[in-house]
Amino acid sequence: MVAFAGGVLVAGLGAFLVVEGLDKADKWASVFGLFVGLAGLGLAVAGTVGGRRHAGGQSVTDSTIGGGVAQVRGVRSNVRIGPGTAPPAAAAAAASPSAPSASASSPSGGDGDGQSVTRSSTAGPVRQVDDVGGDVELDR
Repeated sequence: MVAFAGGVLVAGLGAFLVVEGLDKADKWASVFGLFVGLAGLGLAVAGTVGGRRHAGGQSVTDSTIGGGVAQVRGVRSNVRIGPGTAPPAAAAAAASPSAPSASASSPSGGDGDGQSVTRSSTAGPVRQVDDVGGDVELDR
């Protein structure tokens, strides 16, 4: 429906410019171009502001995890965490009610901009890596 309406609008605009003649059509096209450019600038600013607003942290809350948790953000180079599966003993520990409770957070204090694992049970380690600019390797 939107594509059809856009097509009708473009066809109508083209017909209008043909009827106006070349000189007036050039002037109208300049005015339309100004408004399209301003609309594009407004959308770019809105996207930039919205992107920064949603660039919060990472969190795991109220979860039961059969393995470990790895949170990594801000990476500009190499990171290698290691095997993606938990050892069988760790998976069995997660199924039992006595699994350890993990509560860890980054130095940002849990204000939504950092990394946190709260009110969760994990059978493996909780690893939080933030703002990596070089090589990081865990569990080779």
